[in-house]
Amino acid sequence: MTLSIANLARLVPLQGVCYSPAPSDDTPAPPQKYFDTDFTNSCFPLIWGAGPEGSVTGRNDLATISGTGANLLHLYDWSVPPAPGASPGQYERSHTSFLQAADAAGLRVIVPVSNYFLGELASGDTATVKTQMTAMVTEVYDGGTTPMAAAGLWGIANEFDLAGNFSATTVAQAMALLVEIEADLGIPAENVLPICAPVSFAATGGLPPAISAMQDLKAAIDDNGELSSDFWSTRIVGALNSFNDGDFLASYIADTFPTYFPDTPFFFSEMGINLGAVPDEDAQATWVAAQLAKTVPSGQFLGRCVFQFLDQTAMKTGTEATFGMTKFDNTTPPPTGTIPADYVPGGGETYPVDALAQKPLFATVKEAYSG
Repeated sequence: MTLSIANLARLVPLQGVCYSPAPSDDTPAPPQKYFDTDFTNSCFPLIWGAGPEGSVTGRNDLATISGTGANLLHLYDWSVPPAPGASPGQYERSHTSFLQAADAAGLRVIVPVSNYFLGELASGDTATVKTQMTAMVTEVYDGGTTPMAAAGLWGIANEFDLAGNFSATTVAQAMALLVEIEADLGIPAENVLPICAPVSFAATGGLPPAISAMQDLKAAIDDNGELSSDFWSTRIVGALNSFNDGDFLASYIADTFPTYFPDTPFFFSEMGINLGAVPDEDAQATWVAAQLAKTVPSGQFLGRCVFQFLDQTAMKTGTEATFGMTKFDNTTPPPTGTIPADYVPGGGETYPVDALAQKPLFATVKEAYSG
């Protein structure tokens, strides 16, 4: 199909990896030195970048991910940034150096407006959220009107259909704020980014998985008087989080989604399996290999993001922690990086630059993405 959405064709085929690189000393309730789950910023460069910092070499996750043939990162948290070129203030995070390094590695990024901000918007704090989103857009456009090269799509919330404290209407409201901010900053139509709002694969209302949530999203966008009548067709990319087997996904791509949304490009924004659903790491790799084989981009189906790069044993427990392509290698104590001394909170505190061990899934993804 012809992709009429500005700046979408350059991202296709989508060969993505979900990326949440929490250090091993993180916890489900983050320690104050971390305070959230945003690690793709200037406070933690030894996790995603090459470094060095003193005698410590960076782990360089971006190069590792790029080496698989991946070209897209699905992120989940993007703290409010400072003005371009300014040092981060209290609880701010600067992502400019991360975006520059991602571009150098040949990676594009789904820049998230996380569920936190959608919850604030739903509570009625529109002015504050607009200010926060304005800072995000300004950073992504580096203070100008052309996006930084690594900026691929906006990701508005994650699984709004399961959130509980906000709805599709709130997502449409956030999209309207984004459009307003783009106008305020003078960003021309040819430089705006595609937008996705990942939904779960829940089957509700007697409909196939994700269809009800996508219909709710389209209805909310159509009902929002601040959005143009062609907003859906000119900005929206369907994003679905699915963990079904490869044969199911093949049928869904060929028949199910096109039946309900024949003109909407879409991708799987999460795809994988955890170790609670399969017996071991080899079986996990085999399962995902079948998913990847059955989800080759074609037509309106743009690609997929494997969930995820690193086992989330620091932030989660049980099977939810075991989706990763890699895991912590705890054979030796890790070196540490240091949060900049003048940063609040956590200035001068250290974070582990954990060595990672590749699970069999890593080779599976590399084979699918680069052959």
